[in-house]
Parts: sequence; structure tokens; C-alpha cells
Amino acid sequence: MKIRAIITTIVSFLLLVAVVAAGLNIVFTVTLVDARFTLLSDAGDREADELREKFDGYLGKSTTFLDLSDLEAEVAAYPCLRLVSAEKKYPSTIEVRVEERREMFAVRGEDGYSVYDDTGVFLYRGENTNRTGGSNIELVGFGEIDAPSDLSVQALFTLYGILESRLGEPRANILSITYETHGGIDRLLLDTREGMRIVIWDPASALTEKCEAAIAGESGYLSRPVEQRVHGTLTVDFDETTSTVITDYRAD
Repeated sequence: MKIRAIITTIVSFLLLVAVVAAGLNIVFTVTLVDARFTLLSDAGDREADELREKFDGYLGKSTTFLDLSDLEAEVAAYPCLRLVSAEKKYPSTIEVRVEERREMFAVRGEDGYSVYDDTGVFLYRGENTNRTGGSNIELVGFGEIDAPSDLSVQALFTLYGILESRLGEPRANILSITYETHGGIDRLLLDTREGMRIVIWDPASALTEKCEAAIAGESGYLSRPVEQRVHGTLTVDFDETTSTVITDYRAD
């Protein structure tokens, strides 16, 4: 009798669980995937349309048991898109926010260019053609762009932060950035689309001050007359004795 009572109790419990689960599945069923996109290019628009179709495949599934990592995997299939957030809004809505990554850098390799976004995330290999038009800033002489511990990469993003704050869209002005050693001293070379070359010596020392002076200082790139910006070399260094930035322009 005791065994029968135990079995009856277990069966009753399982039936109760099944009924509750079925009820939850009916009440908490996805009826809307609210997907919103922040996009930059026509290619991004097409990828967003494809994702919307994939997201529609989640309609009718249980909100409770839906694994949000599945949505993350759907977005991850598109390297130029980034999942900002994915949330369940009970009882029946999934809210998804996706943005297009901002292509910015290209590194030439044997099999084409490796393209990175403006935070150093690798996107794809192919041509140096930005999805929004034009080309990306070509990088030469840097380490792995997605390795923030590399000193050259740290210098790159210190410089890029100032370029972005002062120029808005650095690709419109900067053609390439090179990190090299010359005469035993490291330096950054910026080739502008107008034709001027900017040389920043010893990036390990007072880099922020040098970059700011090179781009927006009184004698910097943006302060130069048009006839100087189409050619010549702007050199920036730091005088340790006087703790001042030295800027020098020479026409080639």
C-alpha cells in the first residue's frame, strides 16, 4: 500500500508539472520579436532583413524556455553586425537591439586585406572597400589589432581617439597610418588624402599631447592653409627639457 501511495503521489506530481508547463507555454509564448537595427550601409540593410526573417522563426516558441544565446548566434553569423541586447519582455515579446559595426582599418595580407572595426574587432578578409563607400584606413607595421597589450596598438587607438574627436570621420582625411622604427626611434606616420604627411616621433612619450598638437594645435594639420595641406611634411616631437611639443612643417 505504501509503494502504491508513493507511486500515485509521484504520478500526480508529474501530471501537475506537465499541466503547469503546458499552461506556461500557452501564456508565455512569443508573439512578437521586436528587432530594432542601427545601420550604416546598404549591405547592413540586407543583412538586417535576413535576420528579421530568422527572428520570425522564434514566433510561437515558449518565452520561458527560449535561450537568448540562440539569438546571439544568429547575429554572430553576420560579422559586421553586433548584438547590443536581447531581452525577454514577458509574457510574449522578445526585444532585440542590433547595430552595424563601423569599419575603419585594413591590414594588407597575402590573401587580401583584414578589415577591422573602430574598436579593433576583426570583421572579414577581402578588399579594402568600406561598406559605406570609400576605403578604410590602411595600417602598416602594427601588431595584431585585436591585441590591446601591444604598444603599437595602444598608440594607434590613442591617436585614433584624437582623430575621431577632431575630424569626426577619420577616413575622410587619413589614408594610412604606419608604425615604424627610424634611426632607432619609433614613430607614427599619417598620410593624409590631401597629400600632407604627419610624422609623430617616439609614441611612447607624451603621445596624447603630440597627437593633439599634430591634428588640432596652432601649427597642426587643421590649422594649416590649404596650399600646405596638399603636400609637405608636418613633424611633431617633444622637448623633455622644456616639456613642450615641437611642431615643424617643411614643404617637400
